Amino acid sequence: MRLFWLVLGLVACDSTASTSWVQYNADGDSVTVSVGVAELLPAVSTTLHSSTGEVEIGTAQVDPGGGPIGTTHTVLVTVAEAYSADVERVSVRLDSGDRGADEFDLDADSTGTGIFKRELQTVGDEGETREDTVTFRLWKAEADSGD
Repeated sequence: MRLFWLVLGLVACDSTASTSWVQYNADGDSVTVSVGVAELLPAVSTTLHSSTGEVEIGTAQVDPGGGPIGTTHTVLVTVAEAYSADVERVSVRLDSGDRGADEFDLDADSTGTGIFKRELQTVGDEGETREDTVTFRLWKAEADSGD
């Protein structure tokens, strides 16, 4: 599978391989980003919801919301204060249709206030246009059941 988004920056490695992660938010929390268009587009954003979809738990944004191949996009997730202690990890799943999908972790802000951010760069062939789906996944660590 070819990588269609290039991660800018270093990927942090978690040394606790025994951690189990449980998704905290709804499966459908996503936005569409236009790739290969001539001009930069306004940011796209969505409200993030609890696993049942009934409670608003934060917001997510991709800025710009589209642009030419090679555009650097800032992905920002803000978890509401009431839920920020529960969310320990945030990732984004980037689906480029026939070109494949990849998933990347966002970097947590050092203040521990529920802010997660990462810059990603689109790649593709000259003249290519497509609509990529960016799905936001918030994670909570699950306690091990004792060995």
